[in-house]
Amino acid sequence: MNSLVFSYRRVFIVSTLLALLVRLVFLEGFRISSSSMFPTLFAGDLVFVSKAAFNLHFPFSNFAFFTWRTPERGEVVVFSLPDHSLETIVKRVVATEGDRVAFQDGALYINDIPADYQPLKSRPLYMEKFPWTSYPIQKSEEPMKDFGPVDVPKGHFFALGDNRSDSVDSRAWGPIPATCLKGRVALVWLSFSSAGKILSDRIGLWVQ
Repeated sequence: MNSLVFSYRRVFIVSTLLALLVRLVFLEGFRISSSSMFPTLFAGDLVFVSKAAFNLHFPFSNFAFFTWRTPERGEVVVFSLPDHSLETIVKRVVATEGDRVAFQDGALYINDIPADYQPLKSRPLYMEKFPWTSYPIQKSEEPMKDFGPVDVPKGHFFALGDNRSDSVDSRAWGPIPATCLKGRVALVWLSFSSAGKILSDRIGLWVQ
């Protein structure tokens, strides 16, 4: 009987340690609390984040043991700001090191190439298209303020919210050090409306 209890305890301890390892190093869940990434992510979405997509971090810090790749333009990532390592932020990478970013007449420019904006069925939603990527965004009919140009330094990326008219992002912070990356948003595994109703059509959505 004692050996059986010991065996159960050992299985429990090993399982708990493995779960903690997975959460700290490989995969973690986050709740989206704002509409700054609408229409890609809704406030109330529960997402899985691939924590090992870019680097291996020391838990609860911006210190990375190893970095195997940098984010690509168009990826939705989780990061923190250099002075706020415990605050989690979700935005889309629009430019990487060596790129030049600007807003002019309401259009995003990357390396002097303007985005092509194709209206979607539900205004004010648009598909923001570049030769290398495309993704849906929301912006008001009012022209956005001109910005830049800003050059992204080595080891940094420039991130924006998909809800361009309601997002605090690199337009305010500037380029973000790649060491601040915490992972890539991979999947919406559950979603709730503002009234607490489960949005079944969003369950299992891969984040592009």
